[in-house]
Amino acid sequence: MLGTLRESFYATFGCCLPTPLMHINGRTLKVVKLLGEGGFSLVYLVQDPVTRRLFAVKKVHCAGNALGSGGDSTQDSVRQAVREAEMTRLFDHPNIIKVLDVCVTQDRSGAGKTVYLFLPYYKHGNVQDALVKRKADGTRFSERQIIDMFHGVCQAVRQLHCYDLPIVPARRNNSLGRNPPGEDENSMELDDAEAQAAERRVVYAHRDIKPGNVLIGDDGATPILMDFGSIARAKVVIRTRQQALQEQDRAAEHCTMAYRAPELFDVKTGTTLDERVDIWSLGCLLYAMAYGESPFESAGTEAGGSIAMAVQNGRYQFPAGDSYYSEKLQELIKSMLVVDPKQRPDIHQTIERVEAHQQQLGSS
Repeated sequence: MLGTLRESFYATFGCCLPTPLMHINGRTLKVVKLLGEGGFSLVYLVQDPVTRRLFAVKKVHCAGNALGSGGDSTQDSVRQAVREAEMTRLFDHPNIIKVLDVCVTQDRSGAGKTVYLFLPYYKHGNVQDALVKRKADGTRFSERQIIDMFHGVCQAVRQLHCYDLPIVPARRNNSLGRNPPGEDENSMELDDAEAQAAERRVVYAHRDIKPGNVLIGDDGATPILMDFGSIARAKVVIRTRQQALQEQDRAAEHCTMAYRAPELFDVKTGTTLDERVDIWSLGCLLYAMAYGESPFESAGTEAGGSIAMAVQNGRYQFPAGDSYYSEKLQELIKSMLVVDPKQRPDIHQTIERVEAHQQQLGSS
């Protein structure tokens, strides 16, 4: 891993130099090309000219009110961007991207700051890239490819939904270190272990699972969940109308509409948001991997309808006359696209269904 990024662009990514360069920790990296861009960020492919190794650098510009509101919005934006790196470091999993390093620099104008996230580069791009390419080529993923890749994404999501805080040894209240009279030592240890496990469990939700946020590993098969700028504590109790509107605004900013759970469009006072927002997004992702787009992208544009209304009503359909994939795959998609979050499966139940389908495909 590289040390802390202490870099400065001595050329902007423009046409003023034939080969844009950046300095990182005393070494020069060549900017190869622009890989993609989002609302507030650009992602570049860079190369170490010595080792020839390729990396991706995500550049996030943070200038007043760009990403935050109220108070020192630039600093809020910086904290939010840096938090993406901090969150990925919580989860050590082969299906979750690793941020190699992060750096914050002051803009030359002094008007804002820029955050650089140093990331691994994967030559196959993301699932959205693959879907676009396959559509142009007239090819599709096999059902086995889809279900295996989807299983990997679910494994990553389970890591978020079941994160355990590091263990901190607890001391007994009894100053003599003995069990209270009448308590069995083994049963007390079991109770303590269960209580500590519950206290350590922190549930996170990604909140922006979509084809563009799933990279494909260099083996062409391993999915890697990325873009943790939207991640949040999953359970949010909505007590006031103001809080409901804040959650709606946050979802509108960070959650792609066609993959956003219905409860995030019109957040109700007195409800609790939880990790099952990701299960809905997983259903949309699986549909897109099979049919090229979210089930609500086409549903929202038909007859002048809106994506928001289609999602909130759970209105979608499978392509007529398309029998390329099995009814079992469609049933798996349906099981996740349930409008009432209380009736949606959790990630463990979803993985069980995915693995059952894998077994059926293996024996067919």
